[in-house]
Amino acid sequence: MIIMHYRFTLPADYDMGIIEQRIRLNGARLDGFPGLVAKAYLCACLDDGGLNENRYAPVYFWREASGMQRFLQSHGFATLVRDFGWPGIESWLTLEGQTHITNLAEARFMTLKRWTIPAHSDLTALPETAGLRAWDVTRWQGINIDASQHRPSGEQEVYRIGYLARGAAAADLQL
Repeated sequence: MIIMHYRFTLPADYDMGIIEQRIRLNGARLDGFPGLVAKAYLCACLDDGGLNENRYAPVYFWREASGMQRFLQSHGFATLVRDFGWPGIESWLTLEGQTHITNLAEARFMTLKRWTIPAHSDLTALPETAGLRAWDVTRWQGINIDASQHRPSGEQEVYRIGYLARGAAAADLQL
């Protein structure tokens, strides 16, 4: 599975109600999308006590690269680029056996924790953690993604889940 993530940091005085409305109006458009397992529409507000930034930062879970490509070449992505600019897109390959995020269907918050894979590491002994684990070997970076009902305290990259779209490949990820 491929995890894809991009984020738009918005001005401190940006009306985040615009993002919340956009999620309400457009979230279901990716329900049933071919090759998509799920998309978590994520946002953080300056007043959430979290990142101290306003952000729109969705996370996609793709079964394979062709679904991701189809989305990136779609009218929906072109509209996003028109409205917010050209995003830097991060992508990770899930580690073997990583097929679920506990309680994702009921979750209200998602946490992303990035970690460095040191040079010459034993790649068969990467850290075991809760949540979904994936890696980007072009940057030697790992990511853990956790979902929860309550906002975790002390975390740096925590987002509210505005909507969870379930793609055509939703059975591939135990939601």
